[in-house]
Amino acid sequence: MRIRSNEITTIAGDRRLTLAFLVIIPTLVGMWTLSNALPFGGRHLLEMLLLGLFGILFAWLWIGLWTALIGFWLTISKRDWLKISTLNARTDGKPTPLASTAVVMPICNEDADELFARIRATYLSLKDTGELEHFRFYVLSDSNQPDKWVDEELAWARLCREVDGFEKIFYRRRKYRVKKKSGNIVDFLRRWGKQHEYMIVLDADSVMGGETLVHMVRAMERNLQVGIIQTLPVSQGMDTLYARIQQFAGRLYSPMFASGLAWWWLGNGQYWGHNVIIRIAPFMSHCNLPRMPGVKPFGGEILSHDFVEAALMNRAGFEVWVAYDLGGSWEEYPPSLTDDLKRDRRWCQGNLQHAGVMIAEGLPAMQRFLLLNGIMSYAGSILWFALLLATTALALITPAAAKVSADDAVRLFYVTLTLLFLPKVLSLLTTLFNKERAASFGGRLGVTGSVLLETLLSALSAPVRMVFHSRFIILTLMNRTVAWGTQQRGEFVMSWLEAARNYGAATLLGLVWGAVAWYANPVFFAWLSPVLLGLVLSIPLARLTSLGALGRGARNGHLFVTPEEVNAPPELVEYRKGLELYAAEREKLGDVDGFVLAVVEPIANAIHSAFLRPRRNLPDSVRLRRAWMLDKALHEGPAALSQAERAELLNDLDAMHTLHQRVWTLPDAAFRKYWPVPGLNA
Repeated sequence: MRIRSNEITTIAGDRRLTLAFLVIIPTLVGMWTLSNALPFGGRHLLEMLLLGLFGILFAWLWIGLWTALIGFWLTISKRDWLKISTLNARTDGKPTPLASTAVVMPICNEDADELFARIRATYLSLKDTGELEHFRFYVLSDSNQPDKWVDEELAWARLCREVDGFEKIFYRRRKYRVKKKSGNIVDFLRRWGKQHEYMIVLDADSVMGGETLVHMVRAMERNLQVGIIQTLPVSQGMDTLYARIQQFAGRLYSPMFASGLAWWWLGNGQYWGHNVIIRIAPFMSHCNLPRMPGVKPFGGEILSHDFVEAALMNRAGFEVWVAYDLGGSWEEYPPSLTDDLKRDRRWCQGNLQHAGVMIAEGLPAMQRFLLLNGIMSYAGSILWFALLLATTALALITPAAAKVSADDAVRLFYVTLTLLFLPKVLSLLTTLFNKERAASFGGRLGVTGSVLLETLLSALSAPVRMVFHSRFIILTLMNRTVAWGTQQRGEFVMSWLEAARNYGAATLLGLVWGAVAWYANPVFFAWLSPVLLGLVLSIPLARLTSLGALGRGARNGHLFVTPEEVNAPPELVEYRKGLELYAAEREKLGDVDGFVLAVVEPIANAIHSAFLRPRRNLPDSVRLRRAWMLDKALHEGPAALSQAERAELLNDLDAMHTLHQRVWTLPDAAFRKYWPVPGLNA
């Protein structure tokens, strides 16, 4: 039976109306209960503020709980008949034909070996499906560090030689980085968009299974009203304790939440920028990002582009789905709390911009709500902070003899705990009652211990996130913009000094706040102590969870184990094989300057030169400057060149040819001293 778009719209409306009642009614009951528990009965101005903040946050907690409960029911019943992976599937048993698809990976100053090991694993997995002929891979570089882009060019050529991919894997580096990642995609679409029906967008840390890519294309071909299908990427491959905790939590909890979200989002969902398939024609026609009016940080280029593009796709009449049940979609998590918060700083500013997008004409109501939900993922922290500050102020002004309904307060406290922790319990139960699934998470004992420790550590880090997110919002409102740089991906050791510098203010806040709370009321201090404890312990929490040794120790103790570690998928096995292969080649080559390699080594010089175009009409001032740089490089060595000078020479075809020829005519002593390349300078 074929399900039409208007039928999906009707079902979605019924589901969302049901969810709204399930959220609004208990929220109003909770607000009434809280007003009865307050010393002034909810009539004091401070109490009114507290009730308003509580109502907003309590409603968001109920949305999370009902989403988790729906996901739990779908998980145990396996009765989700309306999901994009099977929607309108053929009944004759024949596979849906495929259409031309581009697999694009926008990158910027990444580690080339890791990057192309991921592409290699995805490419080989797709080749194993027998459907490779329908796909082309595009590496879209915005790298501006000379060594990085030389490494990328050589890694591309190496991969193409290895897998015979010269007509299937393409590399392009933009000279001008306009609009960052979204501009990179737009540039690709202008050049190659009309050659393909779909594009699958990967991040620099993405690995995807070939079967998943094929399933995504077939789902699009069966449902011509669908514009975007988002998979559920799961984190893998990290060793630091912090990253291991996060990838365990995401792997255990996210499928249940995602299935619940997909149940009431249906065709009005979001996409998260990567591991996603997009129908190119409507994306090009309707998803060109507007420039926001006004000044930064709210005006200018839209930073968090993915939510907005999903909304624009929906406005154009195309559906956006989340294929939560498709596996074979992986990414990596930031290695430490500090790196996670740095990423949040960027996302916070981008999501707050969506306040201006929400009022755009013609957006579906669901997309307006989802944009608001994205804002609340950060604004919720400052509302929570304001709620706790208002509660502290109320404790200070409340007379000692004032009556407080302890029963109502305790009842509301237990309800809140249920809202926070029941989803974790349900995820744990679905795992414990499935022997095979429990074994994939380290066994029943291991997964239970992991959930308990993850709950404790997430409770301790939540107040730290609250303070930092609140600070991010305030800085954004003060027009303090943020630079979007390359994400930290590998393991590093955070020093105690760095931890103290980053979290000293949060620790001091916890100590001062605790003294005020104790002065106001020892009972209130006890109630606030979980928040205070997280702030006071923020320095050791950040430092210790950043350690890879603790993460590996936890893994050896069967804690924070994920299914990908117990039974590694072929794609991840191939990715690690590629890493080992490229690391061995890198070790054999030695520590070679990428600029030096592109100048000296004949094959490297030829590969790099192939990406350049001749420029015959250069102004005399530019020609003279580059001649001076060439002379400096030859007489003083490449170390005398700045990064900008290296980049300028690398972008000049004639300069690279001239430099290559003249370096090889240098005396042996100068050649070995200034232009060392192992194997060539022997």
